Parts: sequence; C-alpha cells; structure tokens
Amino acid sequence: MNYNITLEHATVQNKLRLLFQKIAQPNYVMDSYYVDNFFNKISCSDPEVSYVESLPIWPELINEAIVKLDEYHDSIKVFLIRMLAMVSEGEVNFSRIISKSSDIIVHGLKEINSPTMSSSLRVAYMNVALALVNHNSGIIWLLEAGVWKEILSVCNEKRTVFVVRQTYKFAASFLWKLNDLGDRTNIKEILSHIMNPLRDFEFIKMDSMSSEEEDEICKTIEPMLQILVSILSCENRIKMPSIIVELVLYEFKISANCYVMLDRMRREDICSLGTKLIFWATIAKIFQTKPMLPKVKYDKEDFVDVSVTYFNIIQYLIQRRYPGLVFDFCNLCNLIWGKLWRNVDTSVCEDPGKNLCIQNQLLVICLVPSLVYATQSSKKANKDNEVVNAFIVKMLNYTCEHTARAAYALRDLILQLDTQTVTLQSVKKLTCLKNNVGNEQANLMFQALFYVLKEYDPIDEHDQMSTEVPEDNQEKVLVMTYVLDTLLALVKNFNINWQESFEVLSLYSVVYNILRRPHLSSKFVMTALNVITLTVKKFLPPNLSLLLETKPGSCMHELGKLIYMKMHDYNWEVRDSALELLLVCTEISYIKFPPFQKQIAANSLINVAATIAFNDHEFYVRVSALKCLAAATRMHNIWEQLKQEFPNILDLLLHTLSTNQEGIVRKEACTVLCEIYQNTKLSSNFKRTLYEHMVTAALNDFHWEVQLTSLKFWRIIIQSLLNDQGMLDGTFPPVTFSRETRKIVTLNEKEIQRRLTRILDELSAIGCLTVLVKLLHDETELDIMECALSISYELLEILNTYKVPENLKQIEGEPATVDELLCQIKLPHLNSENVDQASSSNSTLVADNVIEGILNADDMNLLAQIYERRMNLQNEEQEMPTINQTRLLKFASPYLFVSFLKSKDFEAVIEQKKNWKDGIKSFTSLLDDVLGLYEVKNDINSLDCY
Repeated sequence: MNYNITLEHATVQNKLRLLFQKIAQPNYVMDSYYVDNFFNKISCSDPEVSYVESLPIWPELINEAIVKLDEYHDSIKVFLIRMLAMVSEGEVNFSRIISKSSDIIVHGLKEINSPTMSSSLRVAYMNVALALVNHNSGIIWLLEAGVWKEILSVCNEKRTVFVVRQTYKFAASFLWKLNDLGDRTNIKEILSHIMNPLRDFEFIKMDSMSSEEEDEICKTIEPMLQILVSILSCENRIKMPSIIVELVLYEFKISANCYVMLDRMRREDICSLGTKLIFWATIAKIFQTKPMLPKVKYDKEDFVDVSVTYFNIIQYLIQRRYPGLVFDFCNLCNLIWGKLWRNVDTSVCEDPGKNLCIQNQLLVICLVPSLVYATQSSKKANKDNEVVNAFIVKMLNYTCEHTARAAYALRDLILQLDTQTVTLQSVKKLTCLKNNVGNEQANLMFQALFYVLKEYDPIDEHDQMSTEVPEDNQEKVLVMTYVLDTLLALVKNFNINWQESFEVLSLYSVVYNILRRPHLSSKFVMTALNVITLTVKKFLPPNLSLLLETKPGSCMHELGKLIYMKMHDYNWEVRDSALELLLVCTEISYIKFPPFQKQIAANSLINVAATIAFNDHEFYVRVSALKCLAAATRMHNIWEQLKQEFPNILDLLLHTLSTNQEGIVRKEACTVLCEIYQNTKLSSNFKRTLYEHMVTAALNDFHWEVQLTSLKFWRIIIQSLLNDQGMLDGTFPPVTFSRETRKIVTLNEKEIQRRLTRILDELSAIGCLTVLVKLLHDETELDIMECALSISYELLEILNTYKVPENLKQIEGEPATVDELLCQIKLPHLNSENVDQASSSNSTLVADNVIEGILNADDMNLLAQIYERRMNLQNEEQEMPTINQTRLLKFASPYLFVSFLKSKDFEAVIEQKKNWKDGIKSFTSLLDDVLGLYEVKNDINSLDCY
C-alpha cells in the first residue's frame, strides 16, 4: 500500500514538472476552466489530494517560474500567484519560497493598487496576503516588507465588492494574529494607520460642510469604518480580553470619535456604519472586564452600557428622522445578540417577579411600525382594535421604561410620515430575523404581523364579505407579501402555539378570506397556499373532523372550492401550489381527516388533477398532479369517481410512462402505477400490459430515476408474490391458508420450495428476472446496478434459506448463458415520428384564445371553464403515437438467474465502478486534462469523454 502511495506521489510530481515546463513556453495561454477545476480539486476536503499542497517540489517549481513572471501571459501570471497563495499557507514551503523570491513578491504586492494590474491578478495577490496571515513567518514578513499598507489601501479605490471584502478580511485576520502574538507595538501602528481619517478631518472643529465636501470625506471615512467593523465583529475573538479592543476603546476612543462624526455627517450609509461600530465596541467592552467563560453569568449591571448605547442611538436616529436606519440598527442588534448569547441567559430582573429579556427589548422597536399600521385602518372594527390594543399592553409588559419611551417616540415619527411606506421598510427588515430569534420572540413577531395581515382580510365587522374591495396599490401588496412570507417561516421553523399566540388558530381563516380578493399577485397566492398547506398539516387536531361533519359552512369546509379555483389559475406556480395543498389534504384524509374526502369528491379535485397531469404545458405541474393521483389510489370512492370520468386512466398513465419527453414526469407516472398495483384490483390483461411497460422502462428509459422507480415496481411484485404464497415479515409460518384448495396447508420444507419455485417461474414469465439479469450484466449506471443487485440478493437469500437453488435445473431450449439471452431481447428504436409535431402550433392558438378569454372574463368560474377547455383541446389534438415496447423473445429462467448471480462477485464489480467513477475525478486525471495529454493520443476517439 505504501509503495502504491509513493508511486502515485511520484507520478503527480512528474506531471507537475511537465505542467511548469509547458507554461514556460513562449505565448502559452492557460484555459481558465481547467485552472479553476485544478484549484477546486486541491482545495477540497478529499483526503486523497490533501498531500498535494505539501509536496516538496512546490518551492522549487514556483521559484523557477516566478523569476520570469513579467514575460508570461496574464493567465499564467494568475495561475502562478494563485499557486503561490496555496503553497504559502504552509509555513515551511513559504520560508523556502521567500528566501529566493522575496523581492518579486514584494514588488507584486506593492503594485496591487496599480491601475495596470488586472482584476484577476489583484484577486490572486489578495489570496497571497490572506495565506500569509495563517502563520508567524508570514506575519513577520508582512511587517518587515511593509506591504500591509498597500494591501489595506485596496479598499480605498473603486474595486469589485469581492476584492474589498477580501481587504476587510485581511485587516481583521492580520490584527487578530498579531494580538495572539502579543505584539502591542505593531497593533497600535496598524490601528493608527487605519484610523488616520478621524484625525485628518478633525470633526469637532467643523461648523458646517457642503454636500460635495461631505461626499469627499465619506470616500475616506467609509473604508475605515468598514475595516473597524470587520475587526470588532469577529464574535469568537471579542468574547475574551484583547489588546485590539483595549486600544480601540481607550487609546483611540472610538466611541467618542464616532459620536462626534455622526453629529457632523448626514449621509445615511455613514450613519448606519457608525452606529453599527459603536454597538460592536460597546459589546466588546463587556468582554474586556467579564469574558465569556463556561461558568460566567451576566446580570443587569453588565448590560447597562449596552442599553444606554442602544437607546441613545435609537433616539438619535429618530431625531434625525431616519426610520429606515432605526429598523436596520434594531435588526442588527438582534442578530448580534442572537449570535453572541444564543445559549446564554441574558434576562435581568428590574422588578420583583418581572423577568425582562434583553432580546425582547431589541425586538419591540422592530414591531412598532406593524402595530401602528394595524391600528390606523379606518375599516377596523372596535372589537379588533381592542384585541390589538390588548396585545400592545401585553408587549409593553415585556419592556422596560426606556424601551417604551423609544417605542412611543418612534410611533410619533411614523404618524408624521407615510405609515405604509415605513411599515414596508420595517417588514422587509423583519424577514432577516425570521430564522434568528428564539421561540418567545417568534411568538411576539407572529402576533404583531398577524394583525398587519388581518388588515387585508376582506371580511367586514358583520363577518360578511365586503361588497366593495378597493384595488390595492403596489406598496400595500408588497407589505402583505413580506408579512405573509415571514409568517410562513415563523410557523414552519418555530413552536407557534395557541397558548402564547392564540391568533395562530385564526391564521387559516384569515388567509383563506384574503385569497377571495381579486387581483392578487401570483407570488402572494403561492405563499398563501403554502401557509394554508402548513396550517392543515400542523394545527388541525384529529377531533376537528367531527366539527367538520357537524358544522358545514366554515372556511375549512370551503377548502375544496378554494383548491378547485386555484388549480385553474393561469399562473403555473399557483396551480403547482394548489396541487401541493391537494396532496396534503388527500394524504391526511386517508386516516386523520376523513371529511376531506367528501370535499375532494364533491369538487372532483382528483379528476381535475388528472386533467392537469395529462395536459398541462408545465411538466413541474404535471409531476405535482401525478403525486395527487398516487395518493388518491388508497381511497376507493375517489378512485372510482376518477375512473368514471377517465375510464382509460390506466392507459393514459402507460402512455405517459412510455412517451412523455420529461424524465421526471415519466418517473412520477411510474410511481402512480406502483401505487395502483398495490392499492387497486387490476385485470390479468392489464397486468400483462403493465409488466411489458415496466420491462421497457427498466431496460430502455434514458432517465436513471425512471429506471430506479421501475425497479421499485419489480421489488413490489416480488414482495406481493411472496405474500400471496404465505410469507409474513420475511419468513414462512408453520401453516397457512391455501386459496387453491381452500384448506389449511402445512408449510414444510418441500411445500415452501414448491411455492418459491412457482414464484420464480412467474417472475421469469413476466420478465422480472430478465430485467435483473440484464441490468447486472450491462454497463448500467452505478445506482441502477446497486438497486438491481440489492433486489436480486434479497431474493437469492430467501431462496438459499429454503434450499431452492439445489433443485433448479436447466431446461432444454432455454438460454444457457446471459449472452444467449441478450440476443433474444429486442430493444425499440427511437423515432422522431413518435413526437407530435402539430401540438406546438396548436398550443399557440389555444394560448391566444385563453389570454383573450381571461381579458374578457369577470368571474373566476369562467376562468376555470377556459382552463378546462384549453386542457380538453390539447388532449383532443394530441395523437396517440405508437408505443414501441421492448420485446423479450425468450426470458431468463430461474436456473439462469441463480447461476448468474453466483457466477460473479457483483459487489466487487460495483466497487470497481465506484473506483472508476472516482478515478475520472482524480487529481492525476485532472492534470492530464490541463496538460492536454488526451489531445495527442491518436488512438482515442475525439468524442470519447467521461
């Protein structure tokens, strides 16, 4: 094994030498595709290539190549500098390189801001800088060479976002590495360099400035603020005392300087950065005196400075009339707090018996616009206003006096501005918090946003649909879309319970009523349907089914009508969401909610799903519809209703399996047929036809998922036959009932052998054994071969348990070998005539008619009729092409099947295929591509690829 590893290393090193010889050729240009793959392969976590970075030849190769760096094409320069960055992560290799090529590297880093340097090369040099901060030798070299100043100044120029962010990352990594080394002198020098703008402009002496002057100052101030935020926002670093934080807080007095700067500056982006920096600095100050250690507990006094800073900044932003920045700042504080104290108790007691969580204080300000919006609607009924006001009182119980004062100040500002615009700003920001709060905060958010959504409910105070529903402006639609999206995320990811948020019980009815409004956007309808789907799955207790039976007329009772209407929507995304809802209702109606079956049947929902499954022009929608058909096979009454309208449903499914152009549609049709076989009674004639189609799907379909699904069908067949012969849970009981003799039969060894032999004969006759043998014999996909082998070995294990193979004999005239068998299998030839060419032109005409009908329609029922007519037209115009099936002139016999399985170690074959599959992705193979070795081999077909 060690010899093989050494040989592989030697092979790689030889190929790397060839590569560096090749790039040294005049006018050579590297292909960026292969270069990117080269570095991606080396940088991955694959242990098989982990040795490449530490090969001893790298310093030699790089030193020889980098000498002539200026003579190379840009693609070669980028490759070499990226290689330098990769190798320099190892301290030993870096020392060997820098001993000979230091001047060249210094020159390149000194020129990193040169306008003549290409962007790709600048990124490569930034990678070198980031690699050097990983070890002490790199840090010392950066300090001695003095290139860190040029690197930090990259963000002062107009560069790409990626390069600028790399600069911020370098600054933070560089300083924290020096902090680990305890190098106070150099940390102070670098921080002084970064914070020069604060001294240069002397904000405290400025009385006024023009907009042009402010813009010029901001060009210098912004990079400084970004670097400082990047340094202090290293959350794992600031949790312990550090030289950096000490200098930033007490030597350079960052908070005081930022306050002075904010007092002078007016631009919102600078205000946002300044307030963010102050908050990070205040949090870092806590850890300077009380680091976060396992047994450390924080109390009210520890958070005094944070609270004062937080409220002062909010008041400052409110006075400046920057509501958008208020939400930005509050959201940021929430995210920071959630990261730093995710599993730490930060509750403080102000009054006996009153527990105040700091994160609740941070969240309340974010919810103020939503509550203002909810209380300002003129259509709001008094009882609803009382409910909102009661929630406001409840929320104030979570807050301290300062939070309440800030909330009222923000409310007054919102009332002076456009409430809807401000609310839109706030709900946009709340989407960032939907996955970053605790359960308590999630319930608060849910209730506040629910009251906003309630404003969109068209039901009036008399619980009747409002006769006049005004058309909504785009801003209001956006508010409701963001609110609904956040509510969906909260309900999905958190424990929103009725004890904390009683409103969750009304969520379904409110969303249902809103969906009755006209002119809703497709995005809103999709999200609303997803909310209803989730509420049906998550919040409906089984005993509610009794209520559905006894109290018709509720929103839940009208669910079937809603699904029916949305299944006819012109937007395919809405149809798909409606089908997902139907699938959920169909699945839970089987056991948990039987009343849903009545709604499904009354609205012919499965029949509509069948129409969509065979006619819709979007194959994703067809897949969703076919899933509904599969779920419906378990309910006899619904399936019988479907057969009345579609008496040829089985033929349509077979046709879809055989001819549909989309593999995922064929796969889902195959799944439906599997469910039909298990859950319904089929005639002998149809079973024979079904077996023929499944043989074709397993052997001839180009989509591997279809082949796997058809193998699932054959596994079902085997299990069904075993069950019919008396097997239970993988074994035969002592006795069983015989359907043939209608007597109790003792299952001794001879009887079991007879029954298993009968199963093998039937599996042979229907083509199952032929499928398994051929898939194991041919060069099939790895997943397919593994599945076929799993099925075969499961069957063989049962046969061996009861000693069946010893009794199998070859019959004269049957194929003796697999090669003889394969000669008797006739695969169909693909023919373009099987595709209906006329459908494309007809569909255009139909689509035009549909659009015209929608423009003239004023009733949703008419829209449904138009959609159904369109589906029917498509169905009528499609010609049923001839289906070419795989023909089995002879079948694999039980003897051939068993002997073939025992003739070869198939597990070893599969392992070999895995190794081959991994081999084509190996590093040596990739090097062959980069070197172009395949191009010079004349004996290899140019079309031969992997």
